Amino acid sequence: MQNYSVSGKMIKISDLKLSAHLLIILEQERSNIRLKWIERAISDPDFTKEVSKNEIRFWREIPEFGGRLLRVVVNPEIKKIVTAFFDRRFKL
Repeated sequence: MQNYSVSGKMIKISDLKLSAHLLIILEQERSNIRLKWIERAISDPDFTKEVSKNEIRFWREIPEFGGRLLRVVVNPEIKKIVTAFFDRRFKL
């Protein structure tokens, strides 16, 4: 089980649910995002930003996708992965 820490509180990735929005993204035929990449971004991020108690952003470079940066947004209060997308504007 992979875990991550938010404000000192450990949360298991297996406890996180996918939002309806994210499920739609992942089910699209042209979606390039893989669930294993989302899990990698959360468990081993290159950069993390806690925006509020309801929003934590994780960025991870995805070598398998040309080194692009995947941003994953998690709401730890309701234990939900809200969205994930390749962030063209963010620079490490």
